[in-house]
Amino acid sequence: MKGASGKEWVLLSEHIKPSEELVRKTGYLKAQLLANRDADESALENRLRNLLPPHRIPNLQEAVSLIADYVRKGKRIVLFGDYDVDGITGTATLYHLLKRAKARVIPVLPSRRMGYGLTKDLALKLSRYADLLVTVDNGTNAVEELAYLSIPVVVLDHHNPGETLPKALLVNPKLQEKGAEDFKSLSSSGLAFYLAALLRRELQLEVDVRHYLHFACLGTVADVMPMSSLNRIIVHNGMKLLNYILHGGLHAPGIKLLMENSGIRGEVSSIDITFSLAPRLNAPGRVANPYLSFRLLLEQDERRAKELIRKVEYFNSRRRRLSWEALREALKQVQSQEREKLFIVKLQEWAGGVAGIVAGRLASTFSKPAVVMCLGEEYATASVRGTEGTDVYSFLKTLSHLFVRWGGHASAAGFTIRKEHIDLFERLAQSSFFPEKTEGRLYADLPLPTSSVGTELYGLLKELEPYGEGFPEPVFLSEPLRVVPERSTREYFILKAGDYRLFLRDSTLFNHVRSPFVGRLLYKVDRRRPGTLLLVDLEK
Repeated sequence: MKGASGKEWVLLSEHIKPSEELVRKTGYLKAQLLANRDADESALENRLRNLLPPHRIPNLQEAVSLIADYVRKGKRIVLFGDYDVDGITGTATLYHLLKRAKARVIPVLPSRRMGYGLTKDLALKLSRYADLLVTVDNGTNAVEELAYLSIPVVVLDHHNPGETLPKALLVNPKLQEKGAEDFKSLSSSGLAFYLAALLRRELQLEVDVRHYLHFACLGTVADVMPMSSLNRIIVHNGMKLLNYILHGGLHAPGIKLLMENSGIRGEVSSIDITFSLAPRLNAPGRVANPYLSFRLLLEQDERRAKELIRKVEYFNSRRRRLSWEALREALKQVQSQEREKLFIVKLQEWAGGVAGIVAGRLASTFSKPAVVMCLGEEYATASVRGTEGTDVYSFLKTLSHLFVRWGGHASAAGFTIRKEHIDLFERLAQSSFFPEKTEGRLYADLPLPTSSVGTELYGLLKELEPYGEGFPEPVFLSEPLRVVPERSTREYFILKAGDYRLFLRDSTLFNHVRSPFVGRLLYKVDRRRPGTLLLVDLEK
């Protein structure tokens, strides 16, 4: 059947059956949820001792030796990170460790107005100051930008490499064509954690590298990396550290205030990271400068931390306003593109910091890949988001001759293009490279009456953490319910169904819930607010 969203509902419990042994060990509900995710009990074995050893990460040991040598010689090291959470946290990990080693190190984080990655001019400027350049979460595709530098460069990155590699020591698990699949799922902050662990040993530092796990956790979840067994270990233990900080076990006032300002009082979940912590950390980089979030993550002084969090909250409010305005304009434009193979939206330059958010919302809401361009005077920058089974990176690769710069992953990518090439890009993109539109699907785990929502279910869902790409938060099918609208805001609708409140954030469904109705729902459980469910879709 189809919901009001127009997407087909697929009930996984009708197609997937857990083994009798798994049901006997865990009970039916947990067994079904694990089986739906092609997992078993081993997915819950998230102890640090199960981390894979780093020897299969290409060039990692060579990078450790090179960086350690420059630290010992007192040479100047520049860390050039990306402006998103993965780049910021990876840079914070290496900066903190190198400062403990008394290295001459400086972090550089670009604004989104500067665009993703290195430019030729910036690379040249940094090379005049630095003896060693280390890029974090960028650099894999900076072939021309790094070609003429006279200093050594270490690229710590997880983006897909092209046919030509940069003139650098490239630490990127995706260089391996076969094997070590879990390493290929690492974020750049995860790579930074491994690099920091080996540097600590090489430089014989009195540093507990486990105290960097929360950085790797934040970067992994924020960058929507697959929840492989390796990433589950990193995120699980990173969340434990965040909870330890939240409750005063480790002095980190900047991060503690970030969590408290996000409304987190009990325990941090992967959902909190996705919808509360990551957007706040991303906000300064979207509308101003990411260095503010970098400082907040490392701040040890409570007074300064309070000032920093006030600024972060201010920029987060600005980010939310810009996101709403940009999405409203994008929704107007896609109304005339229903029959196209992908959405191509053109916004003004002011929306550059929120283009990825808008593209993601369009792709998830309409089950269609989305390109959101922001037009400058000479160039346009674009964020591209795909849907299930769509590889936007491979698509962009076929058109890369049109781009000034580009890069990304299978599900998320971006590019810079001259404005005079936009029309050609649109024609080629719509005519050649995407399959015909297929109806979107919503996957529900199993039928679960809302009367089953309670303490026992909350505990079971907590045991299955962390959730993320490839291990999604459970979605349940309700019994028929009478639903009554209560109130709405610009961003969500609040409804009532019996003893439960329902939150609906998908604005495309707002018109379907303005009057009382009776029907079945697809819902998620909100463990942070008892008696609250998150509405995913409703019976048409």
